[in-house]
Amino acid sequence: METSIVLGLGIAAISAAISAVLLVKCRSSGRSYPFAVAGWVFLAIHSILRAIGVPIFLREILIYLFALSITLHVLTNIIELRPENARLLWTYTLIPTSHVFYRILEHSSINLPAGVGGIAGDSGVMLLITAYISYVTFRRVLLSIPLVPIGIVLLFYKVLQGTLLGFSLMAFGITVFALATVHAMRVRLFKGGTVPEVETTGLVLVEGKKLKSLLEKYRNSSILLLTREEGEFPENWSVFRVSAVPFGNSIPPTALEKLRHVIVQYLLEARKSGSRGVVVIDCLDFLLLYNDRLAVLKFLGDVRDHAIVNDGVVFVGLSESVDEQTRRLLEKLSDGKI
Repeated sequence: METSIVLGLGIAAISAAISAVLLVKCRSSGRSYPFAVAGWVFLAIHSILRAIGVPIFLREILIYLFALSITLHVLTNIIELRPENARLLWTYTLIPTSHVFYRILEHSSINLPAGVGGIAGDSGVMLLITAYISYVTFRRVLLSIPLVPIGIVLLFYKVLQGTLLGFSLMAFGITVFALATVHAMRVRLFKGGTVPEVETTGLVLVEGKKLKSLLEKYRNSSILLLTREEGEFPENWSVFRVSAVPFGNSIPPTALEKLRHVIVQYLLEARKSGSRGVVVIDCLDFLLLYNDRLAVLKFLGDVRDHAIVNDGVVFVGLSESVDEQTRRLLEKLSDGKI
């Protein structure tokens, strides 16, 4: 059996296994990743068709469908979690640069197969752009960088298809990206439990002395707590410690974007589970210490909007160290105070 056929069947087996795992995880996690599942199915079919000798110009269509599905999977998450980053979609106008690339190679006296590579080249550029947008949006290496070797293989499809190097880059990229996707599906911030009694939605200020009773009220609910405090918390709570020293599930106080991402993901999961999200921020003074006040206010205004859209609430604890001017600005921004 030819090496290219063996490599093609290898990619087909990996892709089919990934699509099956994703499908099972979708059912068990309650999340829906139809584009991701479809993408791996298209890649598996492409690899099988290559092994049985279907012409390249027909197989390239499946390459495009694979790249399109993975791109739609990433963009769906971006639009859901970070809709403001939709402004980056203009970068997809750069997709035709693959044709410019091949024209340069052809006029450099490099002998390339005629009639193939155009669709795959476009698909490669599409995935490279998707990798860039994903990284800029989420700053998660494993959900963006693995798309780069896949994109390179497709961009150089005329040269790398059927080679050991092409197989190695493709296998590495699709495997790491799939594992990262499965891991992301396993991490659930909303852990179920009783539906909390929430009198309002949006942003609610809580005086420091009342925060303990508020947490006790929601002891049996699945809340998201951002705090500096150590200690034991109910198992159905998702707790992140805001600390300048990295450890475990800590988040730096300057990482407002990461804090925002965690809050938005939690609120979305709660809404999709038919419940209401309750977020408690017990570290406002610490955030103000490490960030510009305007940046913190913008951060709180943003999560307030997401709480309203997702029928949840964000409680913000006010300590005595918060000055009067900041308090007045927070009261204008909030939807209530207890």
